Amino acid sequence: MQGLTTDRRKFLFGTGATALGLKYGAVSAVLADDGNTAYRRWEDVQRNKWTWDRVVRGSRGVNCTGHCAFNIYVRNGIVWREEQQGEYGRSGEDTPDYGPRGCQKGLRQHKHMYGKQRVLYPMKRTGERGEGKWERIDWDQAIDEICNKFVDYAVNEGPESITMAMGTAMILKRTAFTGLFRFANLTGLVIPETFAGVGDLPLGAQMTLGYPLPGDNMAAVYKSKTCLVWACNPAATRIPDAHFFWEAKYNGTEVIVISPDFSASAIHASKWLNVKPGTDSALAMAMVNVIFDNDASIDRDYIREQTDLPFLVRTDNQRFLRAEDFEGAGEHGFYVWDENTDAIVQAPATSAEFNELYDSQFVPTEETLVLGDLKPALEGTWIIDTKEGPVEVTTVFELARKTAAQYSPEKVAETVGINPEVIRDVATAFAQNGPGMIFAGYRANKWLHGDLVNRAWLLMCALTGNTGKVGGGLQTTNLPKADGMFKLVFEGVGPRIRIASLAVWDYAHGNGKELNTNSYGAEMAQHIDDQYQEAVSNYWVPKYNAQPWKMAIMAGHNPVSWRASGKRFLETTLAKVETMVAMTPDMSSTAIYSDYVLPVAHMYERRDMTAEGRTPYIQVLDKAVEPVGESLDDWTIMGMMAKRISEIVVERGIPVINDTYYGQPMTRDYSKLYEQYTLGGTLEEDKDVVEFLLQNSYGMPDMTWEEFSARGFIRPNDSEGIQFGAGSPFDYHTLASTRDKKPYKTLTGRQQYYLDQPTFIAEGEQLPVAKLPLSNKGFEMRLTMGHARHGIHSLWRDDSLLVSLQRGQPDAYVNPDDAKARGVEDGDMMRVFNDFGSFICMAHVSSSMQPKQLFMYHGWDPMMFKNRANFNAVMPTGGLLKPVQMVGDYGQLSFAAPDVVPNQTYHDYTCEFEKYVEAA
Repeated sequence: MQGLTTDRRKFLFGTGATALGLKYGAVSAVLADDGNTAYRRWEDVQRNKWTWDRVVRGSRGVNCTGHCAFNIYVRNGIVWREEQQGEYGRSGEDTPDYGPRGCQKGLRQHKHMYGKQRVLYPMKRTGERGEGKWERIDWDQAIDEICNKFVDYAVNEGPESITMAMGTAMILKRTAFTGLFRFANLTGLVIPETFAGVGDLPLGAQMTLGYPLPGDNMAAVYKSKTCLVWACNPAATRIPDAHFFWEAKYNGTEVIVISPDFSASAIHASKWLNVKPGTDSALAMAMVNVIFDNDASIDRDYIREQTDLPFLVRTDNQRFLRAEDFEGAGEHGFYVWDENTDAIVQAPATSAEFNELYDSQFVPTEETLVLGDLKPALEGTWIIDTKEGPVEVTTVFELARKTAAQYSPEKVAETVGINPEVIRDVATAFAQNGPGMIFAGYRANKWLHGDLVNRAWLLMCALTGNTGKVGGGLQTTNLPKADGMFKLVFEGVGPRIRIASLAVWDYAHGNGKELNTNSYGAEMAQHIDDQYQEAVSNYWVPKYNAQPWKMAIMAGHNPVSWRASGKRFLETTLAKVETMVAMTPDMSSTAIYSDYVLPVAHMYERRDMTAEGRTPYIQVLDKAVEPVGESLDDWTIMGMMAKRISEIVVERGIPVINDTYYGQPMTRDYSKLYEQYTLGGTLEEDKDVVEFLLQNSYGMPDMTWEEFSARGFIRPNDSEGIQFGAGSPFDYHTLASTRDKKPYKTLTGRQQYYLDQPTFIAEGEQLPVAKLPLSNKGFEMRLTMGHARHGIHSLWRDDSLLVSLQRGQPDAYVNPDDAKARGVEDGDMMRVFNDFGSFICMAHVSSSMQPKQLFMYHGWDPMMFKNRANFNAVMPTGGLLKPVQMVGDYGQLSFAAPDVVPNQTYHDYTCEFEKYVEAA
C-alpha cells in the first residue's frame, strides 16, 4: 500500500460537516491553479468549457439498468462534462433505434462526483454510533484494524458471523459484483440478497415459469399492439427507454397505464386506469374473467402445449393426478385426457424427476412439449380408476375458469374503483388486439400478495397465447447470464458461497412474531409464525437465529435508509453487529452508524462493465480520472483486505479456519486468500477482471480491455432481434420453451398455474386469486411509494440541482380533499404517523392522488429528514412473511437465494397525517 498513506491527522467533526469539511480540501486541491490555467472571470470558464485534454468512454453502472453510453470530457485531471453517444443501432429494421440514451442523473455525474456528500478518506468512529464523530486514518490502519477483527470473528464465531452486504451502488457493475462474491466464496461470510430483500422479486413468475424475470429488450414494446403499463412509470423511471412506448403509440399501439395516481406516464397514455392501491390482483382477475367469458379470446392450442391448464386434478384432495396414483406407473408423471383416444395419457415431458440444480441453460429433460397426435381436453370431468379406487378428476382449466367467475367486472368494480365496462373493454383489447403485453414494474411485488398479481398477469398472457410472442407477454426485464461471473467466483475452490434471505433473516433476528402481533394482531402473527416454524423444521428455509452477525461490511449498501421497519431494524438486527464497515463513495445514514468508513471510487474513477437486457449492448465503464481523495475501487479494496487477512493468519499461526457448510464440516485456508482472490496474481486490477469476464462469458465477443474501452459499447452474439437468441449472453428461459419446445423449469414442465402444494391449498392459493392489502386499525391513509425521476434509489437524491427541481426537500403527495380535511396546505410541513412511528416531510397537495392515498418517491435518505426518520418509520411490515413463499421441496419452489426466497413486504400498512408545527 505504498503511496497510499498520509500523515496522521486526527480531528473530530459533526455529521453535518463530514463530507463538507473533507470534501472542499480535496477538490480545491484538484481544481487549484497549477500555474498554467487561470480562470479570472466566469466568461473564461464558459469559453474553456469546450476544450479538453481527452475524451473517455463510460457510463454509470447503477441500478436503473439503463447503462447509457456517454463521452466523458477530461481537462486538468477533472471531469469537466459528459454527453451522450449517438451510435446505437436497433433491433430489426422496423423498430426505433436505442439512441439517444441518457437522463439528467447521468448528465449531473460530473458535478455530483465532486459534491459535498463524497467520502474522501478512511475514517474511524470516535463517538457513539450515529453521533457523527470521526477520526481520519490512513488505509494501512483501516485495513489492518478491519482485517484483524475479521480474523477474530472468523476464528471465534465462525465465518457465518460476518456479512458483506451488496447494495445497488455496485450490484450492476460486473467487476465489483464478481469481486464481492469471490471474496465471500473464499472466506465463507454471508451475503444477504437484496432482490427479494427490497421487495422486488417477482415470485409469482417464479411459481409459474420456474424463472422470475421474463422479458425481451425494449424494442418489444414497439411491437405490441395493446400494452398495459402496470405498476410502472417509465416516463420517470425508464427515461432512456420511454420513447419506445410513445413511438409505439404513434405507430398504433394502445398504451394503457394502470396506476393509482395520475403519473408522468399516464399523461401520455391512450387510457389511464386509476386502480385503487393494492387491488391489482382483483383487477387482473377481473380481466381473466372477461377472457374466459369470450371463447374467441382463448388460444387453445397454445395452452394445451405450453401450460398445465389441461392437466388433470383430483376433486377429492385437490392434488394433481400423478403417476404414483397408479400401480407400476413410476414415481413421476402428470396426466391429461386425450380427446382423440378418449382416455387418460401421461403428458409429454413429465416423466423425469425435477432437477433443482441451478443452471442458466437448464432443461430438465431432453423431451419436448410438442403434442403430436395428442389433443388434451380442456373441459370435462371424468372418473378414473386408481390404486385407491375410482376418483373424479377435472382439468386445471375448468378449475381456473370457476375461480375466475368470482371476479366479474361488476363484482370487483367497487373494490378496484374502475367501471365494469372499462375493465371489460381493456381486457377485450388485450385479448383480441395482439400482441398483448403487460409491461410491469417491480412495485407490485412489494405487496404481501404481490405474487398473486404476477400469477394473474401470466394467466392473462397464457390464455391469449402472448407469453413468448414477439411484442407480447409479461415484460419485467431480461438479465444477462452469469456464467462468466460465477466461473471466476468459484474458480479454484468450487461453490462454497452463503447467500441469505434478507426477509427471513430479519424475521429471525428482529423478533418478527412480536412485531406482527403489535401491528397486525395475534391471530395473523401466530399464523405466520406457525408456517415459519414448519418451514424451518422441514428445512425449507434456513434457521438463521443460531448465529447473529457480529461484523457487517456494507458495500454500497444503505439499509438504514430503506429497510422495512427501519427503527426496529436498528434496535434489533443491526444492534447485534459489533463492528460495522461502510464501503461507500458517498456519506449515508448507514455510513453514519458504522465504525469504519472506506472511500470508494465513483463511476468515472474505475474500470468496469455493465450488461443489462433492456438493450442488446455491453457497456464499458472506463477510468476517466484518478479517484478523488484517497478513494479506491471495490476490487482493489477487497484485494487489500484479502492480502492483509492472509498475512494476519500467518503472523498468528492460524493454519485453517474451521467452518460448517450445509451441515458438513470444512476448513478454509485464509493464508492463500489473496493468491486465490487474484488467481495467482493474474487479476491484480479491475481491468483484468473485465477481460476475464469478456473471455469467459457465453455469447460475448472475445476482446481485450483496450479494444473494449476504445469502442465504448459492444453488441454481443445473437442479439440482432427483438428476442435474444440462444447464442446471446442474455436470458433464454422462456423462449427455450415457447420457441424450442423445451420443458419449463417447473414441477410440471409447463407454465404452472395450479400449485397443489399443501400450504397453497390451505391458503386458497392453488390457483391465481385476488387478495387485498393489510391495514392498520384506526388509520385510513395508505402510503405507497415509487422510484423517483430525480434519483436512482438514494443516488443523486442529494444533488443540489436535482433537489432544486423538486421541492428542495422530501415531500409526500396528498389529495386536496384529504389535505383540506386536516388543515394542511401545499408546502406545509406535515407529520405522517401510525402506531409504529412517525416522520416529518413537506405536503405536496396534488389532484393526481386518489382520496385516502399518500404517495412518496423513495430514496430520500434519513439524513434529509428531521430526527433522521424517513418513510420507513411508519412501515411495520418487516415481519410479514407470506406462508406460501416459505414452502420447499416442490419443484420450482425450493429455497434458493437469491432467486427463490420470500419477499420483504413494504406496502401493507396504513397511516395518518396532520399539520406539523414545530414547538417554540
